[in-house]
Amino acid sequence: MAIPGQGGLNERKSLLYKVAERAAGSMTGRLLGMGMPSFHFRAMTTSGAIVTGVLDASSERDAIQAIRGMGHYPIAADEDGKQIGHAPRSLASLFRRPVSGRTLISVTQELATLLRAGVELDRALRILLRLDETRQMHAELEGVLERVRDGASLADAVAASRAFPAFYADMVRPGEQTGQLAAILESLGAYLARAHAIRQTIASALVYPAIVTATAGFAIVFVLTFVLPQFTPLFAEAGKALPLSTRIVMAAGNVLVDWGWVLPVLALVAVVFHRRAMEDPANRRARDRLLLRVPVFGNLIRKLQIERFARTLGTLVAGGVSLPQALTITAETLSNTVLADTVGGASTALREGDSLASQLAASGKFPPLVLDLIQVGEESGQLPAMLLRAAEIYEQETRHTVDRLVAMLVPALTVIMGLVVAGLIASIMTAVLSVNDLAV
Repeated sequence: MAIPGQGGLNERKSLLYKVAERAAGSMTGRLLGMGMPSFHFRAMTTSGAIVTGVLDASSERDAIQAIRGMGHYPIAADEDGKQIGHAPRSLASLFRRPVSGRTLISVTQELATLLRAGVELDRALRILLRLDETRQMHAELEGVLERVRDGASLADAVAASRAFPAFYADMVRPGEQTGQLAAILESLGAYLARAHAIRQTIASALVYPAIVTATAGFAIVFVLTFVLPQFTPLFAEAGKALPLSTRIVMAAGNVLVDWGWVLPVLALVAVVFHRRAMEDPANRRARDRLLLRVPVFGNLIRKLQIERFARTLGTLVAGGVSLPQALTITAETLSNTVLADTVGGASTALREGDSLASQLAASGKFPPLVLDLIQVGEESGQLPAMLLRAAEIYEQETRHTVDRLVAMLVPALTVIMGLVVAGLIASIMTAVLSVNDLAV
């Protein structure tokens, strides 16, 4: 016996099932027809080599899990066919303000302290979000926390964020694998603090020369654009009787008054063009090779890079990273591509049985002191300690070099700018005297 209304109910259920089945079939058809998004990934193998490739995944998280399933350590995964490290940047991205080094140091040190106190990782990240010191990285930390809650490791979570340096995840990963994450973060925080201190030392040393240059430049522009036009009617009567130096100065002043607005535009175009050109590895390599040959400043650049090489490699090896893998990571932290290629080549040579000291010595780009310390470290099994000792030595050398450069640069700038301003004033006064002589 049929229940009243039962047939209509069954018909409605049947209709709903058909709609759901059609929707599922349509979704399956879209997946089969269009395919899942493609991710260009960059990862590190267990031997320390950097590999890139393309894989299909439904999300970034699945792409990272797939990379880990291959036995690799994921570094980055970008969707929509963007080649990692080669995607063209927009004009806004060229001038985007990066996260300050002090903020990154605070995040690292605070996270190490919380983990050392026994706080769980996700709770430690939530605590960091409430601190004033980490306000600049609030959005990035929220992304890291979300990935950790989804099951990603801290290394993978920070690797997916552009706020963290490329080597940050590579230094964190061994700590997670060995259960020494707090200790690794403490070493990483100390490393970042020392690197930031060196940058601050150089920046502070350059403040006074920058002030001198800016003041003298302002004085020159003021003379050419405001003082010189006051004498133009007087000089016009003299015509070609004016001294050559005065005519040159007047022409420069006229160009600055009429076309001065072009200079900022040209400066902006030059900056954009330079940054675009430096995205080509061949151009960067040629520039870095030239910088190493510049007198005085090339020596300073070399010392800065050697200090970073020694401190990064020593920190990584002390944290349990294998030497070939640590060399690959260290090469990515060096801004000079010539030295970075040398360090990367040493990583390959180590896998073939060569020693680090002999490989670096063959390149001819590392000083004997560093090579001797590395050789002693390899022979005695104290390579991390010797590398960190070399970093301390070259940190002191860098400070001394910067002090000597500033001691020479400030008087030189003062004399040069003083001569330029005095020359402008002398040209004007000579013209005034010439006009008076013509009048007499």
